[in-house]
Amino acid sequence: MTEFDDLCREAEDIDFETRCAILKGKSQEILPLLSEKSEDGESGADILSTFLFSAMAADGRLSSEEYDLLYPLLSSFLGEKINYTDAKKAVGAMRKENREMKKISEDMVGVLAEFSEDLRREIVLVIMMICAADGKISLSEKLWIKKLLF
Repeated sequence: MTEFDDLCREAEDIDFETRCAILKGKSQEILPLLSEKSEDGESGADILSTFLFSAMAADGRLSSEEYDLLYPLLSSFLGEKINYTDAKKAVGAMRKENREMKKISEDMVGVLAEFSEDLRREIVLVIMMICAADGKISLSEKLWIKKLLF
């Protein structure tokens, strides 16, 4: 078993309330730093929100648990409210856009390259915790997240 698999298992085992508290703290720490960076004219925070949707689209579904965790984050990024049904449609539509998803991944790697290894690790852990909100990081989600490890 690799360190990556161990981290995935730890993320899967965190209870919902603890996960929310950790993500709230991490977002206050990470989002301002991401907002200062950009790639192809988009802020790092916007790229992260798109990457999160893409990571969840990797397995083709958005669980209600993932949505519940992401809603506050996404509404602050998008500046509008998005309901669960519309979020599920967005995830489904993204899965069909392979070329766009590849660019999203490349943009996220570009943003992460500007940060220290410790901060990159924190961002990857946040992504893992969100993808594990339904209790499992699927194989396709793991493969998507691994693209960030360089």
